[in-house]
Formats: sequence, C-alpha cells, structure tokens
Amino acid sequence: MKKIILISVNYFFIVCIYFCIASTIFAQESQPVNLQTTANQTNAESLQNIINKISLWLVRIDTIGGFEKVGNEFANDGTSTGFLLDKEGYILTSAFNFLHEPTSILIRFHNGTKKVARRIAVDHNRMLTLLKVDGLDANFLPPEKPEFRKLNDIKIAEPVVVIAVALAANEPNITRGIISGKNRIWKKAIQTDAAIGPNNYGGVIVGFDGKVFAIAAPLSMTSNELAAGSDTYDAGVGLAIPFEDINKNILDKLKKGKDLHPAFIGTAFKENQIFVGEPVLNAVMPKSPAEKAGLKKDDKIIKINNDKIETALEYEMNIKSRYAGEILELTYLRNGKENKVSIETIIPPPPKTKTKSHSLKIE
Repeated sequence: MKKIILISVNYFFIVCIYFCIASTIFAQESQPVNLQTTANQTNAESLQNIINKISLWLVRIDTIGGFEKVGNEFANDGTSTGFLLDKEGYILTSAFNFLHEPTSILIRFHNGTKKVARRIAVDHNRMLTLLKVDGLDANFLPPEKPEFRKLNDIKIAEPVVVIAVALAANEPNITRGIISGKNRIWKKAIQTDAAIGPNNYGGVIVGFDGKVFAIAAPLSMTSNELAAGSDTYDAGVGLAIPFEDINKNILDKLKKGKDLHPAFIGTAFKENQIFVGEPVLNAVMPKSPAEKAGLKKDDKIIKINNDKIETALEYEMNIKSRYAGEILELTYLRNGKENKVSIETIIPPPPKTKTKSHSLKIE
C-alpha cells in the first residue's frame, strides 16, 4: 500500500512540473509574438482605413492636348491628382499639372463618375491651381469630412503617408516617410522624405492620426516658374503646401477667378547676408514700392506688421510668403530712430537677362 501511495505522489509531482514548464514556455515564447502580431495587424488596419477615407476626397485628373514642351520641360498628356474641396465642385491641385495648357480637363471621382472641369485661377506663389466641376450633387461628397492638422501641431520626424490617385482613382498610389522639415522654401512648404513626384503632385500628406497636413506641389527657392522645383523629386526631398496656409481669403480670391502672385516691394540684401546677416538693406530698387515709401540703403527692418524681424532670413521669408496686393507696415531704424512706413506689395517684374556678375537679390 505504501509503495502504491508513493508512486501516486511521484506521478502527481511529475504532472505539476510538466504543466509549470509548459506554462513558462508558453508565456515566454508565445505571448509576445501574439501581442506583436496583433499590434501590427491593428496598425495596418488603421492605416488602411485612413487611406480609404482620404482617398474618397481625391480625384484623378486627365489632361488632353496643349503644348508638347514648355521651356525645358516635356509636357505630354497625362494624369495627376486633385483634392475635392466642397459640394460646389472646386478642386485644388498642383499648378505643375497644367504646364502644357491642356485643351481639356477630365475629372474621375471615387465612384467612377467622370466630369469635365475648367480652370478657375492659379496661385503663382504656392504653385497651386483651382479647378471647378459643375453639376455636382450630394452623392459626390463622401459622408465624413477630413480633419486638417494645424501647422504648429506637425512634428519633425512624424510618420506620414502621401496619398494620390493618378494611377487609378479607386486604387490610390501610396508612399511613406516622415516629416523632415517645416518652413521650407521661404516659409511656404513642409518637407518629407516620402517620394513625391509628378505622379502624386496634387495628392495629400496625411498623418497616422488620419488628419490631412498639406497638398503636394513642387516649389523652388530661386524661381517662380511653374516647373521650378520638380527636379528634386528623385532626391529624397518632397514638398507640400500646408492646408492651414490655404485660408478662406486665398480661396475666395481664387474662386473669383483672380490669379495670385508673390509679393514684391523692391529691397535687397547682399547675397552672403541673406542667411546669416541682420536685416539691414543693401539697396532699394528705383521706382519700387519700397523707394516710393521712403526706404533707403542701410535702413534696418525690425518689424513687418506685428512680426518681429531679427535676421535678413526672417525678412525674406516674411515677404516671400505673402501675396501681391497686400499692404504691409514696416518698422525700421535709421540713425537710431524708429520709423514706420506703409507699403502695398506688387507683382514681381519679369526677370532681367542674367549678367556674369550680380551681387544683389531684389525682393
């Protein structure tokens, strides 16, 4: 009897040890893998839901006819992307998509419907074009309106996706990256390392919270030509215009058919002073708004409207991000005395023929 009891007790301990070992192995090996898999699936599903939602507000733009070449850029028939703004049928896209002055513009919506669009106006400062499709009804608007992120809430190194529908309106083309810079191109753009090129100009940058940041468009530090900046798309530099900067005032002007242009007042700094120097004017262009307002060489600009100016770069960004027709109040120092002038900005004059040497940059 004692021997049978002893065998039973030993068997009981063996079974307990087996279950303890099995439980430990399961906890150490199986549980983390399952949690990680679940997390990955959740993230993928969440991102897919964001893409599906935002894609409903994107349209495919087909352009037909026009010039074969504009400057050094070949501009053949092609497709691009636009963002549907409202039930009135207004669509915002990149001005680059219309280099070749197309004779026809065809819009394909997420539900497969196709309609003809017309160009309303061009923003030559941020290189955007406003289109309009007539005869829309409530069925063309997705049920849920997208949310937009404030510029101050956009974080450097934040992961984003660029969503476009140039290849197929119901199968968006996606690139992924991070926000790699803000206040780029004279404070007009945000920068990402996600691939942005002609196929997704007019598409949008979206955060992993589902909010829309900006609309993709090429920009240049040195030129206001529509094609300027498009050569950077294969260099890991993608640019986009924050929707916060496309405010109601700008849209209202575009909707009225008014083309917008960069601001110009006719002041200049030395070339090596722009990025590191103080905002002390090196020249004032004859017959320019700045000269007519009384600004002179060696005046130090300390404020534009309510914005404090401490460097020549801050001055440049403030002026270049504005539009022709704005009235600015400049506060400046001359011989230690503070003065104020009011200046109405104008459209920049056409560029002059380049010479071998030029030391000034007129703004």
